[in-house]
Amino acid sequence: MSKNYYLNLIVVLLSAVFVLGACSPQAGPVATATSQPVAAATSEPVATATSQPVASPTPSGPVVLRFAIADNQGEYTEPYAQEFIDQVKQLSDGEIIIEPVWDSGDASQAGFEGRIVEQVKSGQADVGLAAARAWDTQDIPSFQALQAPFLIDNDALAKAVATSDIAARMLADLSQYGMTGLALLPEDLRHPFSLMPDKPILSPTDFAGRTIRVVTSRVSERLIEVFGGTPMYGGSGYEIAESGLRQGLSLSGTPTATGNVTFFPKYAVLFANGDAFGKLSEAQQAILGEAAAAAQKKAIAEYPGEVEAARAWCSDFGAVVLASDEQLAAFEKAAQPVFDWIEQEPRNAELVAAIRELKANTPASPAVEACAYALAQPVPTLDASAQTWSTGLPPNGVWQVTLTNEDVIKLGVSTGKAPDWSGLHTFTFQDGVFHWTWLGTEDYGKGQTASADGTYEVVEDFVRLATDDFSDDIQWRLDEEGLHFHLLATVNDPFTEVRAVFEARPYQKVETWSTGLPPNGVWQVTLTNEDVINMGVSVGKAPDWSGVYTLTFEDGNYTWYWLGTEDYGKGDTALCEGPMVLVDDYVSITFTTRDGLDCQGDTDAFQWRIDDQGLLHFHMVNNPAIEVKAGYEAKPYEKIADQ
Repeated sequence: MSKNYYLNLIVVLLSAVFVLGACSPQAGPVATATSQPVAAATSEPVATATSQPVASPTPSGPVVLRFAIADNQGEYTEPYAQEFIDQVKQLSDGEIIIEPVWDSGDASQAGFEGRIVEQVKSGQADVGLAAARAWDTQDIPSFQALQAPFLIDNDALAKAVATSDIAARMLADLSQYGMTGLALLPEDLRHPFSLMPDKPILSPTDFAGRTIRVVTSRVSERLIEVFGGTPMYGGSGYEIAESGLRQGLSLSGTPTATGNVTFFPKYAVLFANGDAFGKLSEAQQAILGEAAAAAQKKAIAEYPGEVEAARAWCSDFGAVVLASDEQLAAFEKAAQPVFDWIEQEPRNAELVAAIRELKANTPASPAVEACAYALAQPVPTLDASAQTWSTGLPPNGVWQVTLTNEDVIKLGVSTGKAPDWSGLHTFTFQDGVFHWTWLGTEDYGKGQTASADGTYEVVEDFVRLATDDFSDDIQWRLDEEGLHFHLLATVNDPFTEVRAVFEARPYQKVETWSTGLPPNGVWQVTLTNEDVINMGVSVGKAPDWSGVYTLTFEDGNYTWYWLGTEDYGKGDTALCEGPMVLVDDYVSITFTTRDGLDCQGDTDAFQWRIDDQGLLHFHMVNNPAIEVKAGYEAKPYEKIADQ
């Protein structure tokens, strides 16, 4: 029941609660093409990419540059990426168009950030935005000094480095790899977060034998290994994570951050393919440099202060603890081998020394304070050994539970994420095939939907529910209170949140689907692109299946009418009809051709029921295409007229 889609929504909504840090004085020239043209900042020639870039100037049209971005829309770098895009268009009077490709490195072996470097270096993209931490995975050590552990440890220094000659030297170094550095954008500071209740990270030895989630980076991996931990990159199964106070919401439960243990700052690198950049005129190159400077200025102006970010974190997601001076000294001593490894590269040693000098001359910003997450009561634990769990598969049928924010918070879900996991959850079990749906009912989650289809089977003494994206191992039992679940393990889903869905309350069996034909009348529902996408319809097809659906039942006859309302489908219509017949316990319709859709011979088979609010629900039983299933099941229908 993966819900990662909704994390982007949380990001957007939470952005308003973080008080933005003020700009610090610049410590040197801005490291962008406007203050110091990066391609000319070194005497070394700009190397040529190994394949043709995507830049496509034409006599009659603008230059189009493909922009590969590691993050998806709605994540923290979007405002700065968009600023760059908008500034290029404005400064060039539309003669240069930056075409963004969001989430461009997803699901690649190089990692979602390292893949961006690959794409721009090879010429598959003209411009890129990727975190500095990932570059060494592509054998480019230019930014490793930024990750020297515990060196850049406060907001003021992080911003000062971004606007200093240090950043300019790092960006200029990219020329030897066939790329042109444009700007360094500070994002946040990275800390250890413990997902283990009552076990904060206060010593290097706290990592020993633990599994730590990190984003792919050789420096990060080496640091974790030096501390005795095991780095990993998956979405679940870790005990500690490296993250930022703004981004820790992606973690499960209510983690505890060690606020004054700062591994390194996260920076985003804005850069271009060297060949594509070199083919631009000097005026066009200057425009890209000026736009990059504007993006950097925005990033610095909106850089979140750690103090306010920590307060917001404790209010909505978790807690902050502080290590003592002695404990901080132990961290730095334990990390010295990582420093030594980084400084084996002479250029890195020079840059580390320059950062130390800048640090000595930059007043530190205020430090975070410890704070506790305001959890109303301890999270209860289920004594599974005291229960007699059933053998075999769960009973066939439709099972539902409605969870409030309070229900899931009691099981350890943070206040900030509760609306993503509370709501109406429905499991349909039928002979080894299951269907799960979720309808949000609380706060910003209200009206949101999600669904998943998969199989389930007995494995040893538990049942495994599996889809292409996740698997959950559960035990179950049925008593007078309903169907109880116990979550044993989950893959690719956050354990605490999924546990709350299964264990917060017992599920109740939905009333049996109605018998006979649906009652005469006209029923209607309006589905958005998002509604059908959440049911599994592709983004490209969504406008063909979102819209207004109107179903008319009249004395055994059925009419299906669709009116498109979104994007290119807006105004399109389709109409099909056919006779309804009752087959066993479901209704079957065989369509004839009418208008806008060749539906002759197609068959829809469904079960139906009307709930206490008078809404009509459908359940497809003939495994139709996912698009057809979305039209029936995404939301219940409302009666608009008698027939």
